[in-house]
Amino acid sequence: MRGDALSDRARRRLADVVIAGLVTAAVTACAAPEPPPVATHVDDWRDEIIYQVIVDRFADGDPDRDGALGAEASGDLARWQGGDWRGLRQRLDALAALGVTTLWISPITAGIERGADQDGYHGYWPRDFTTLEPHFGDEAELRALVDDAHARGLKVIVDVVLNHTGPVFAYDLDGDGRIDDDEHEPPFAALAPYDASLMWHVPRPRLWRDDGTGGVTTRELADLDFHRRGRTSNFGVPVERELGDFPSGLRDLTTESPALVADLVTTWREWVVRLDLDGMRLDAVPHVAPAAWRAFADGMRAELAAHGKHRFLLLGEVWNGDPAVLAGYTADGGLDAVFDFSFKWGLIDAFLLDGRAAATVVPVLTSHRDAYPRTGHPGGVGLDPWQARVAFADNHDTGRLRGELDDPWVAELAMTAVFTVDAIPCVYYGTEAELRGGRGHASREPLWQAATGDTRMARHLARLAALRRRHPALRRGELTVRFASPTSARARGPGVGLLVWERTHGDDRVLVALGGHPLDRAAATVSTGFAPGTVLRDALGIAADATVGSGGEVAIDVGPREAAVYAPR
Repeated sequence: MRGDALSDRARRRLADVVIAGLVTAAVTACAAPEPPPVATHVDDWRDEIIYQVIVDRFADGDPDRDGALGAEASGDLARWQGGDWRGLRQRLDALAALGVTTLWISPITAGIERGADQDGYHGYWPRDFTTLEPHFGDEAELRALVDDAHARGLKVIVDVVLNHTGPVFAYDLDGDGRIDDDEHEPPFAALAPYDASLMWHVPRPRLWRDDGTGGVTTRELADLDFHRRGRTSNFGVPVERELGDFPSGLRDLTTESPALVADLVTTWREWVVRLDLDGMRLDAVPHVAPAAWRAFADGMRAELAAHGKHRFLLLGEVWNGDPAVLAGYTADGGLDAVFDFSFKWGLIDAFLLDGRAAATVVPVLTSHRDAYPRTGHPGGVGLDPWQARVAFADNHDTGRLRGELDDPWVAELAMTAVFTVDAIPCVYYGTEAELRGGRGHASREPLWQAATGDTRMARHLARLAALRRRHPALRRGELTVRFASPTSARARGPGVGLLVWERTHGDDRVLVALGGHPLDRAAATVSTGFAPGTVLRDALGIAADATVGSGGEVAIDVGPREAAVYAPR
């Protein structure tokens, strides 16, 4: 026997200590952790500048994770590239320097790893709403990102998918227990759900549910939580749009069920409180009935108010250019705001890219406002939906602006419009790096492969952000169109392609002039609200000074595809 062997008594005492320690550790592990504190970090969303991030493509902060999780980083943009929350966190200072104030990050919950011809890097194929996407990091890393953002005055909104899950099952139409080729995406069943067993590719997706004691429990989605109607072939038919599976096998949820909506509210309340989030970008809004959105919005506002979180932004993606359709989801659907696709397709695409007459844009800037409610929602962001709507020039679905027309002058012109209309501006990641990708995966390039330093566009965006900070009129002011050429920019002549508007808030006034013609200078005399004799200077440093005439008129003269933002010198 060894001389240092323990006596029986000593062994028993040591065993008691070890067992006591294990019991204490087990009790501690099982106890529900106190949620971290949350706060309201937004005073007025009109002061914000949103920056959209696809996490997998933004910055790779932990290369070791890439191999462990199967990220390929192969150059194939349909596959995982390796970006993560740690990488985004490391670049917060650069974003703050750019003038960004709010980060919109791609979906955070665990998704399907790979489909037939692409990976789920984008996050729109959820498979478990109670688990975070392991490619991007863990909860501690995501909370650290949010906390560091808040320490710099940045807010964080996350992309949220409520309409569907990823391709988590197939329909066993013939009941043979095997998945055949025609059972992945059967055609839309107009009259009733498919009477077929569901063949699961992955464990059933989970949600959180209130357990009645102030905590939550997990529950698996049941067959009846899905519409089970098969693949939508015509999004113009309301019943197909709201009940059918998205092409590529995304399984549509029964969001008309109050019980399911209640669990969705609980699930996202948990994530907001755990992470101290500031808002949500809601995906595929027209594919969910407006009544379901109102139930979700009302439920979220009530839950978050109880935790001290106010002015939480519910921002909807409504892929439609009709202002009545867009505005409808801010009324009957209860959302605070939507992305202004009318602005994107009317001003950015039709006027700046296609050369249509500036006069065609006037309704987009003026009368479209009449479609929107004049007041916001109780417990909402404190703005009416027109004031809270979001203007953008491109995003991950539309294709990059420079991919549509690779002209830096047009890109600068477009971003000047985004930052100076009466909406919250949104910048797609990589715009500052002058990325030129096309559509689909091609518009989602890894940012680390681009020049992310002192580019011309980065300087332009920083200048526009500084202008918004300096001028309340650009954040809160009313908009009045002062001149809009009735002639297509494909024609030639003075004033062709010119669009001018004025923003006014109290004593602060700013005059914005866009020269949309690709070849000719745009010149015209326009009326303004400035006092006679006021000398106006172009804050962008391109156009010459202009002096306001005796009747308040100003002679505008901008070069082809140039902009001027005039304010008193």
